[in-house]
Amino acid sequence: MRLPVLLFDVDLTLVDTGGAGRAAMRWAFAASGLPTEPLEGLLYDGRTDRAIFREALARVGLGGAAMEEAYDVVVERYLERLPAELEARDGRVLPGVPDVLARCRAFGYRVGLATGNFRRGAERKLSHFGLWEAFAGGGFGDDTEVRADLVAAALRELGHAGAAAWVIGDTPRDVEAAHAAGARAIAVATGRYSTEELAAAGAEIVLPDLSELVGRLDELAAQGS
Repeated sequence: MRLPVLLFDVDLTLVDTGGAGRAAMRWAFAASGLPTEPLEGLLYDGRTDRAIFREALARVGLGGAAMEEAYDVVVERYLERLPAELEARDGRVLPGVPDVLARCRAFGYRVGLATGNFRRGAERKLSHFGLWEAFAGGGFGDDTEVRADLVAAALRELGHAGAAAWVIGDTPRDVEAAHAAGARAIAVATGRYSTEELAAAGAEIVLPDLSELVGRLDELAAQGS
């Protein structure tokens, strides 16, 4: 039996950074001479960083070549600032994550990421918590605004294009992306959505947190192979 691939989201699925990413983004805008007020009310959950940053720049009135130039500058400043913001906050690894990753290794599951974070942003966040090396690769939010693209990109990078996969995340967008890419979804209520909302989004499995996934890896193999 070939085990399915497990693809994890990062923020509020694996870790809670205490708002480090948003703080780094505000700092990057201010350091670039751009107003930060338009960032208020910006929707982050389940979106790719590319989509978030481009919407933010549009809100400050930039478009065309001016947006592209500002985008490169702001993103680099964000990535430079992110480690300091991570250090300044009491972030944490979410319940069950170390046990799940250890059991995945023991059982021979191939694990990767399907995250809207920029690749270097995901690396900085997960490295801060000692988790980056657990993942073989993934799909990241550098080049796409479409969440489903991350799943296909992750499977290609891991060398498992077309393989059965489970996407594990905390938002309805994770669920939608999984299904759009032909994968199944495990939703965890460790973010801003309840188990009821995640079930309504169509997730095949809904859990309060990842601690309950440890005992269900055999079930994933049976359902996802």
